[in-house]
Amino acid sequence: DGSKWTVNEDWEVASGIVQDLFSVETSSHISNTETPTNIISLQHKFTKEPLFLDVIEALYNLDSSKPVKTKRGAQHHAKQYFIENDKLWMVVNDSSTRVHSKLECITQEEAVELVRSEHANNGHWGRDMVKLQLMDRIYSPCLDHLVTTAI
Repeated sequence: DGSKWTVNEDWEVASGIVQDLFSVETSSHISNTETPTNIISLQHKFTKEPLFLDVIEALYNLDSSKPVKTKRGAQHHAKQYFIENDKLWMVVNDSSTRVHSKLECITQEEAVELVRSEHANNGHWGRDMVKLQLMDRIYSPCLDHLVTTAI
C-alpha cells in the first residue's frame, strides 16, 4: 500500500544543499546601538536642512521614533540619495538633458558662498547661467531663491 514510501529521494539527501543562497548577513561596520561618526557629522552639518536630515535618518534607520507616515515619506525621498566619502549625494533622474550622474548635497549657506564665488570668478553672467553652472555639481533646496539673493 506504499506506507513505507515517502518522497522520491534526490541527490540532495546524500550531499546536502551545495549552494546555499539564502544566507543573511548583517553589515559589520554599522551596529544597531551606535551611530557612525560620519553620520553624526552629516547630521550636524545639515541641522538647518530638514529634508537632508530626514534622508540621512531614513538611510540608516535612525527615525524609529517618528510616525509611520513621516518615515515612509523620508524613505521615499531617500531612494534618490546615498552617502559616499562622508558626503551626501543625490542621484539625478534620467529626464534631464544635462549629463551628470550625481550631485553633492550642500547646505544653503554653502550654496550662497558658491553662488558668490561662481559669479565673481567666472564672469558676471546673469542668475540663470550661474544657476546652470551650479546645478551640474551641487544640489541644495531653494537654489533659485539662493541665486537671486546672493547676486
